[in-house]
Amino acid sequence: MPDRIDSMLDFLVLADRFKSVERRAYVADGSRRENSAEHSWHMALCGLLLAEDIGFDVDLGRALSMILVHDLVEIYAGDAFAYDAKARAEAVEKEEQAARRLFGSLPPDLGRRLEQLWREFEAHETPEARLAYACDRLQGFLQVYISGGKSWAEAMVTREMTRKRTAPARETDPFIDGLIERIYARIEKAGFWNDAGIAVGAGRGVTPRLSDA
Repeated sequence: MPDRIDSMLDFLVLADRFKSVERRAYVADGSRRENSAEHSWHMALCGLLLAEDIGFDVDLGRALSMILVHDLVEIYAGDAFAYDAKARAEAVEKEEQAARRLFGSLPPDLGRRLEQLWREFEAHETPEARLAYACDRLQGFLQVYISGGKSWAEAMVTREMTRKRTAPARETDPFIDGLIERIYARIEKAGFWNDAGIAVGAGRGVTPRLSDA
């Protein structure tokens, strides 16, 4: 029992490093980049809000568990920018190695449980994983809107690139599709893209209000 307690405690201490994993998107005021712990919290809130409105049943507790675990491997692997194809391809093996190292540090039963959640999310085949995966794409898209498109402008992300990126979330459920389309409407109104469809950003973070649309 002491070994089990120490192992769990060491894992929780290690997990604090998750708060320092930098993502590409910015926080609303543009002063710094969002971190992966913030991303996961915002994802969880998305899941909590969406669970009753989507058209299929989910075990919300399992979906939220997946959301909590899905990016923990970034403690060792780091985050790969969504619009960097080379980095995304390289991330597959990095994250596999990170998963073995990370989940292997826990007592075997707990390590297997968390790894199973991580792999279920990656496969996004179960109802819970489909919701969690949709929330991942939704939150990433939403965060760029909230921060005024700054990270898209830096990387010259096009409107079409974002359409491809959000497609898995939009195809998950009509309600999620409607939510993302509402964000698109606000983005268009704020002038995030130039006439060629390349991101120029809104120049500042935006404060979402229902009256915006």
